[in-house]
Amino acid sequence: MRHFRIGALPFLVLMSVTTMQCASNSARIVNTLPAGIPLTDAKHVEIQDGAGHVVLSGEFSNRKAPLVGKDAKSKGLAELEIEKVGTDLKQEIEVAVENLSPSASFKLMVDGKEVATFLTSGAGKRAMKFTRRDRSS
Repeated sequence: MRHFRIGALPFLVLMSVTTMQCASNSARIVNTLPAGIPLTDAKHVEIQDGAGHVVLSGEFSNRKAPLVGKDAKSKGLAELEIEKVGTDLKQEIEVAVENLSPSASFKLMVDGKEVATFLTSGAGKRAMKFTRRDRSS
């Protein structure tokens, strides 16, 4: 019985790490919007693969941009939120993509500037939210 417990421990640790990794791959990314990327006048959003090829793209209209690509199954949506909070300007972009290559690396680009690099889940999905508050002068 003692050998079973010792032998089972590494297996249980491995299973728990694997479960945590799977959970983190499917969780929404929430991070800070990099400086130098103004969303107030954003016009175009793209998702690029690791080679820099555009796989999804869209144009903002009423602060929303449906994302479409050559592959009819792949799709997504980008939404902007700009609001005055006290004397600060809060800028936020939320992006959700699906049916991309599973467990692959992609870049989120706004008007030609890189916002983030991200990995899709094993199902080819990812949801992201990037926020920044700038002090008004």
